[in-house]
Parts: sequence; C-alpha cells; structure tokens
Amino acid sequence: MVEGRIYKPVIQPERCHSCDVCLRGCPAELIPEYRSEQRSLRGALYREKVQEKPSKNKIPLPPCQEACPIRQDVKGYVALIARGNVREALELIREVNPLPAVCGFICHHPCEEACLRKGVDDPISIRLLKRFVAQYGDRAERMKKGPKKKKHEKILVIGSGPAGLTAANDLCLRGYAVTIFEALPLLGGMLAVGIPEFRLPRETLRWEIQAIRERGVEMSPNHPFYFNGKETTFQKLGFDAVFLAIGAHRSVRFNIEGNHLEGVVPGLEFLRRIHLGGKPSLGERVVVVGGGNVAVDVSRSARRWGAKEVQMACVESRQEMPAIPEEVDEAVAEGIKIHFLASPVRVVGKGRKVAGIEFMRMSHEGMRGTKKKHPVRAKAGFFRLDADTVIAAIGQRVDRRALKGLETHPDGTLRVHPETGETSLKGVFAGGDVVTGPGWAIDAIASGKRGAEAIDQYLS
Repeated sequence: MVEGRIYKPVIQPERCHSCDVCLRGCPAELIPEYRSEQRSLRGALYREKVQEKPSKNKIPLPPCQEACPIRQDVKGYVALIARGNVREALELIREVNPLPAVCGFICHHPCEEACLRKGVDDPISIRLLKRFVAQYGDRAERMKKGPKKKKHEKILVIGSGPAGLTAANDLCLRGYAVTIFEALPLLGGMLAVGIPEFRLPRETLRWEIQAIRERGVEMSPNHPFYFNGKETTFQKLGFDAVFLAIGAHRSVRFNIEGNHLEGVVPGLEFLRRIHLGGKPSLGERVVVVGGGNVAVDVSRSARRWGAKEVQMACVESRQEMPAIPEEVDEAVAEGIKIHFLASPVRVVGKGRKVAGIEFMRMSHEGMRGTKKKHPVRAKAGFFRLDADTVIAAIGQRVDRRALKGLETHPDGTLRVHPETGETSLKGVFAGGDVVTGPGWAIDAIASGKRGAEAIDQYLS
C-alpha cells in the first residue's frame, strides 16, 4: 500500500482504505508541513479528512467494528494481542462484552466478513483471537465488580441466555440489584441446552456465568415466571423493572402427513434432552430436516450418539443455507450427507414407527432475474430416505404461555417499542429471540445491552 521515498512516506490513493493505521503509528502527523505536500501520505489523508463532511449522527468506525452488533473495538484488541498484551486485550473486550469466550466459540463473526484484509489475502481471524484471549488470558483476573455506589431499585431478568446475562451484567455495573429467574435447571438458556458441547465447552460457559455472578448478580435456576397480564406481578415481588429474555425454545413441528409417528422428534427437544442428561434412542439411521445451525448441531450430535448413518435434507442450496459455512464443512467432514433443494412431503411409517421420509426435489431453474426467493418444484420428482428417526429442525418459536397480557405479533414474538424495547406493560422491557425470533448470539448480546440502557433511563 505505502512506498517509502527517502524519509517521506507517500500514498497510492487508489489502494488506500483510510483505515488510519498509518496515522496512529507514525509521528509525522505532528509535523504540520507534511500536511500541505501533494504526495505525502499525511498530506493526502489530511486533505481527505478536511474535505469529508462529518456525520451528524455518529463518528465513522472501522468496517469490522461497524459490522459488530455491539461495536466491539476489534482493531484495538487485535493490536494489543499483536504486542503480547493479552490481559489488556481481554479487559478491552470485556468493556462491552461479558461473554468473550462464548463469542470466541460460536459467533458468526460479521466483523470478519467486513475485514478489509480479505482484499489482500484472508480476513483477520478475529473470532479465534477473541477465543485465545478469553481461554489463555489470566483467569485469576476476574471481571471488575460492580460500582461501590449502589442504587436502591431492583431489577428482575427473566431468562439466562445471552440477552439476559448481558442485561444483568450491564445493569449490575450501573449499580442496580439484579436477580435472574431461569426456568431450566441450569443457567445459560439456549447456550446451555441448544448448542452442543463440542461447539461450546460447558466449562467455558459456566466460568463466564460465574464471573457475572461474582459481580453481584443473583441467579435462580428452576424458577419459571409467568405474567398474569398486570404490572403488579413483578412489583409484588419487590422489583421495579423487568427485562424479559426467555428466547424461542419451542420447535416448529412438521405440518405434513405422518408427523405423529413414533420416531419423529423436534430438533430443539432432542438437543435439550441430551444436554439435560437424557439418553435418546435413535436407531442406526437418522434423517435431519433443516438447513440452519440447529439442523447441523442435531446432525453432528446424532452422529456422536451412535447413529451409523446421518443424512440432512434442506430446501436451500449450499450457498443459501443459513447455517455457518464452517459448521456445514465440519458436518460434511464427519460423514454427514446433505441433500440440497429437498422439501419434505410426508413421513413414511411402518405401523406406528417411522420407516422413512419422502421429499420433493426443488430447483432454481428459470428464476434468474425474478423477485421470487423460494425454489420451485423440479422435474426430477420425488425421492425417499429410509430412517429409524426423523428429526425436524425447521425453525423455532416463542412459548406464549409465559407472555399473558403482553402484546405479541402473529408469529408469537413480542411487540415492543422499536427504540426502548418496552413492552405493552409498563416497566417490562424485552430483548433477544423473544422479540426478534431465532437469531445470533451476538445480536442477543446487543439487545441485552440496549435493554439495560433503556431500563436505566426508565428508572432515572
């Protein structure tokens, strides 16, 4: 990018990304004469900055930081790691992210998609660097405890997934007394019962939850909470505000012939069962329907639970699959066969038991240049996959039983104020999958941070 001429750095404007790395690393910025030189790097960048019209709404951020839902200072902590300052890098990450190790394992890393380095060779491995810092940083150096000055208001957080944990952490840092109610017997929400241990080690998750607990957040597993349609429900318990983050823990079930047969299992229920100590009986042949991360996790888990043959089938093509591409690659490497552009038609049974599942072949043929997004039926017709167990991983939805009295959308997600996240009940705020539907962990973390800020403003 930059070529040295004698002692004056020069710029190749057509290749400059204005990342400002050179500005921070070179003392020449302090020499005003360089700013007026036509070919000087400093002069060119300085003139561009003078000509730029500053944004009225926000300060421009590096592309990697702009792409991150929580605006993590990626360049800052990567630079600290490069200098060997691992502890400082971890502290910088934790300023905005209370779950760095979790993100280091499962984040879909939009920052890497935006990384300018991929224009040269490959993006910086930002997620793996975060994992390195979180795993090998000084674990004796716990997160800083909450502020010494405490506020008298008490906050209830319902749900201990990424949104709930983040909201509780940020509210604790603001001085509030925070309590988490979790309906499941273990903490972590979907992180604990929806993501397999081979993707997110349970010890890592427990350690990060314990670090938040040590800040002063009270946590109560096996403690479901249901609204009765009145604001006084939580006020009678002594809480001044609520952050609702119960996620989307119910599976979307098949709406096809044979969905009642023995051996048809919802994907989330399968994952929850094995994570809570159950021992599923799968048989030798398993077919998983779906193309998202849950489908991939279910397929790889079924392989580890003894199934000799595991096949996936999804309506998308390989490029359209919503699952993280590297996770799909891992599944293929483990011997899982994937059938693309296949839509389930009916589950075939033998008596009351599953014997297989029939699919319709789909195609994108003739769809170029059209606005239609879904594939159409192909001429090749139908095919069948034999199976002892069919697992449906075709979507997730919110459990409405806990949302009595709260306004919801037709799909079951909560209706909230677009800026504050406040629900139809005064003092009750919400975030995460219960609002957006199933999404990424980093997006849930971002919603938890927004929820904490909104509650702080509400109580102030």
